[in-house]
Amino acid sequence: SWVEPLMGECRVTMLDVGQGQAILLQSEGKNFLVDCGGDYDEGAADITAETLLTQGLYKLDGIILTHYDSDHAGGVPHLLTRVATENLFLPYADDPNHVGGKLQRLSDADIHCVKENMKISYGNAEITIFAPVSYNSGNESSMCVLFQTENCDILIVGDRSEKTEQILLRHHDLPELEVLVAGHHGAKTSTSTSLLEATKPEYVFISVGEDNPYRHPAQQTIDRILEFGCKILRTDENGTVIFRR
Repeated sequence: SWVEPLMGECRVTMLDVGQGQAILLQSEGKNFLVDCGGDYDEGAADITAETLLTQGLYKLDGIILTHYDSDHAGGVPHLLTRVATENLFLPYADDPNHVGGKLQRLSDADIHCVKENMKISYGNAEITIFAPVSYNSGNESSMCVLFQTENCDILIVGDRSEKTEQILLRHHDLPELEVLVAGHHGAKTSTSTSLLEATKPEYVFISVGEDNPYRHPAQQTIDRILEFGCKILRTDENGTVIFRR
């Protein structure tokens, strides 16, 4: 259970945390977590911690928060009581619940407040963090994460709507993707036709809770994705999804 993630060139795990998001990016022995929040904070943290600990991982190379909403960030304080991290990458945006300050008090990690795009490179892998295009709190302040290995490209867009997806497309030449993580849990306002057309993903992952009150994912979003011939995997139907390449 722990050797394969250390040896793999590209492994992405979308954890079944209910209505939230926690995605583990692994390559060449490095381990980065994007978000940790779900139906309830402690539950998302426990699911994430147990996944890491079964692999013999007691410390991450980094935790990246796309934004400060509880379904993306609420589990991180609890996670840090069980698993440490060397780096915390936080969006430069309004933080009304003071999540960033709380995490700084809980962890001795190096804190990176991302105001401009940044890259993390190691071996044949590279993680690009696209900085917020809005400094207001909420979905539009989401950072995006592009995880690239020698033969795999994966994009996570947080909870951005079509409007801020368009800004991403306008300023960056995105590659064709093996995996696109659908924005905002499959909401009808995200994962636009333009984004699908530009990136042509082979798979679209949807991190979503069963019987959630928002009725995510929207049927309009599912229909858009299927029009492009993408394969859909979703946590409410498939549970935790592991992608290896």
